[in-house]
Amino acid sequence: MRIPLACTLSADAATGRVEEWRGFLASSVVHVERTSDRQLRLRLDDSTTALTTAVDLAQREKACCEFFEFSLELEVTSRWLVVRVPSEASDLLTQLATLIPASG
Repeated sequence: MRIPLACTLSADAATGRVEEWRGFLASSVVHVERTSDRQLRLRLDDSTTALTTAVDLAQREKACCEFFEFSLELEVTSRWLVVRVPSEASDLLTQLATLIPASG
């Protein structure tokens, strides 16, 4: 069964969500790896706030855009939020990546 590429947020709510992502990426992500056209790995800073914000934002994103897949990778010295999309949504992943500040 294929999950449709659809978002249930209104236009105003979607704009607000984009700003939430922009703020999270600027304040909590210290490194980015684009591992494929379908996957983006975001290394989080060491704060508890970064981890809890990542979980909250990912859960809310998944609720409105079911095609996104989120997971956490916990390593001894780092924590990663991994974002995956189906191949037909790779452009959306690229758009998310454009929100990351150049230093990220």
